[in-house]
Amino acid sequence: MPNKALTILIADEQHLQRLYIEKMLNRLGYFRIVPVETVEEAQLLTAIPALPFDVLIINAGLTAHACGSQPQAHHVLVYDHLDLSTRADVTPAVLVRLPGVPDNVNLEHFMDIIDPPAATAGLRVLPWLRELSQPAAGG
Repeated sequence: MPNKALTILIADEQHLQRLYIEKMLNRLGYFRIVPVETVEEAQLLTAIPALPFDVLIINAGLTAHACGSQPQAHHVLVYDHLDLSTRADVTPAVLVRLPGVPDNVNLEHFMDIIDPPAATAGLRVLPWLRELSQPAAGG
């Protein structure tokens, strides 16, 4: 079960891209989401150290044109990122860089790192594995 207290900031210039990522997060059970259009908005929202965002999902194009400090959060996902070098001033607990836009699988794996599923939830059993565990019909 997702941690419903996690706060997530999405920063992308394209409205449809922000909406797409927000909808994927909603399907995963996350609803405390703030979408912003500019890096300046993200900087303002992350400037309060007492109330940091848990997760920042940001388009690399925004960080490339930023003047001043980068938005900060506990965990960061940068997408559309072609330069995979590491910046010295960015030190989140989890930093993931994707070469393209995150899809359902990427986003689910990223959130599983940050908010691991409970051990009591059980393992997902693949259909072919379930079939192998069934007793043989003839014997």
